[in-house]
Amino acid sequence: MIQILKLLNVFLEHNFKNKRMKKIITIFFLSIATSSFMNKELKQNFVNQIPPQDILAGTWKYQNGNEVFVIILWRVTDGYRGHYKKIVVDANGNQTREIFNSDKSIGTSSKNWPYVIYSSDMSQNYVIGGTFKDNTVIHPSNSGGFIEGGFKMQILNPNCYDSFGNNSCALQAQWTVKKDQGLIDPNEPDFSVPNNVVLTKQ
Repeated sequence: MIQILKLLNVFLEHNFKNKRMKKIITIFFLSIATSSFMNKELKQNFVNQIPPQDILAGTWKYQNGNEVFVIILWRVTDGYRGHYKKIVVDANGNQTREIFNSDKSIGTSSKNWPYVIYSSDMSQNYVIGGTFKDNTVIHPSNSGGFIEGGFKMQILNPNCYDSFGNNSCALQAQWTVKKDQGLIDPNEPDFSVPNNVVLTKQ
């Protein structure tokens, strides 16, 4: 900006002897330069205020008939956290009933589960994995009211992803969940969630 003003001053000194004309031209060019600079700065600020989207954070669905399994993930500093639910939808895809939802109160308290899906950061091959707690099953022998296992979620088509939401195709991920190895209570029920399906990001 300063360099432009210096060049403009040299140009005016050599080509315009009238002081009033010099002043008018200087103000004119100065207003154009300032306007251009401010517009560029405003555009950059606007771009900076739009946070890039995350490839995993958001809503993922798997539909079987009129039942839809939904996973909601959000990004945290060291990885991902999430909840899940299963709903019933009509022919137009509108929810008509909720079968279960992990985002519920802990036992008889007024405090909700903060999350039931816990993962560290994503690997280079687009995989997350960690702890999964199924708190939507009835398991009296577990004082916590849930069963625990491990989960894995892998993006199948990362090339479809665009951090600004302009995805070229539907992003999909393989979802698997299984119980921890070791001694398992023979009366422990199965997970209420699908254990090996392909999810689609919404």
